[in-house]
Amino acid sequence: MSTFFKYLIVLTAIVCATVVHADDVFREDVNADSVVNTADVVCIYDYILNGKASGLTAEAADVNGDDEVNSADVVRIYNSIVSGQRIINDFKPLSETAADTLPAGDILRLSEHYVRENSRIHATVHTLDGTPISGTVYVGRGYEAWYGTYLKITRDTVQILRRSETEEIVDRTRVHGLDITDSLAVSICCDEAIGQITLSTGGQTFTMKCSWNGGSAPFVLNDTRQAVFTELRYSNPDYLHDIWLFGDSYLTRSVNRWVYYLRERGYTHWLADRCAAVTAEKALRYFKVSLRHGTPRYALWLVGLNDTGDYDGPSRRWLTATKEFLALCEANGITPVLQTIPNTYITSLGRLKLHQGKTDWVRSSGYRYIDLAAAVGSQPDGYWAEGMQGPDGIHPTPAGAQAMAEQVLKDFPEIADKQ
Repeated sequence: MSTFFKYLIVLTAIVCATVVHADDVFREDVNADSVVNTADVVCIYDYILNGKASGLTAEAADVNGDDEVNSADVVRIYNSIVSGQRIINDFKPLSETAADTLPAGDILRLSEHYVRENSRIHATVHTLDGTPISGTVYVGRGYEAWYGTYLKITRDTVQILRRSETEEIVDRTRVHGLDITDSLAVSICCDEAIGQITLSTGGQTFTMKCSWNGGSAPFVLNDTRQAVFTELRYSNPDYLHDIWLFGDSYLTRSVNRWVYYLRERGYTHWLADRCAAVTAEKALRYFKVSLRHGTPRYALWLVGLNDTGDYDGPSRRWLTATKEFLALCEANGITPVLQTIPNTYITSLGRLKLHQGKTDWVRSSGYRYIDLAAAVGSQPDGYWAEGMQGPDGIHPTPAGAQAMAEQVLKDFPEIADKQ
């Protein structure tokens, strides 16, 4: 037994003199004896050494949901024992998979969403007759979709492409040096905004790191001259988090967004589905996709800025989508958290856009909410308190973003939980 595992097991035994039983089923309880203790550490260690000989499935052994079974899963159990915080197991798959034979020019897609951080895409492509792959294969997210990022793999090179609103842009081109055979495996693993790219074929491997911010549907496009059998998988351990965020450009990580200031404090334990210009109807679709893969304790509904303005109460489509979101939360035992939305004065158009109807509805709804409108001093004329509003009239300045961050911590302190 390695020194690392001996150390963990000894420490666990010291801190776990009292074992807590619970009615819930936890992912850390890998041996299914209704207790999370040193026996689960030993069980995972046995799996790492002996694989299926331990009696565990790969899914059960992957405690932290990162598509691997290794020391990180041991650490996850150990931390659970020390902290007393567990991951409730709802037995939903943390991945989405699809497989099909693709004729030349055909595409295989998974569900559309914009969960980017900690995303993992794995694809395999092989010809039906054993001849080498001839042509180009595309793998990634968001083919022909805004915020898409994907690979273009040819016989000699791999290109990283991204999509703007109107065009496809080449970010980088690298010579991979592979002699591509009848089979190609592609892996794209993202940590924050960095992607680890791996291509494998015929016992050869090419790897590279690059910036990666792809959203929308994972896909494989067969742009070869032959039919290929394709398997595609998307997974993300963030589905295990207790807190999910659904929102628009306010959730990006730049210095003039509140998320930046929470991340600076080390608060990152959430799943974030964020897409600039998203409406409530689209965010609802993405929420439904995520519910196939997990069940959070809290779901933050941070949308409305891109919905139509309010005149006689909240805009109809925003309200309809919001009510359905709330009903889904209730049906799944999730605590919803709404937000108020600042009124804006869109400087490029010289136009006021009111969200007061949405804000008033949220404040009187009886649900928990984060009062972002109050944080920046939103006024009926679309202007905010001095120094809070950015030059476009829609987004905050760094000072406004800091004020929003403080409001988030005040109204939803659970976001500071580092579990």
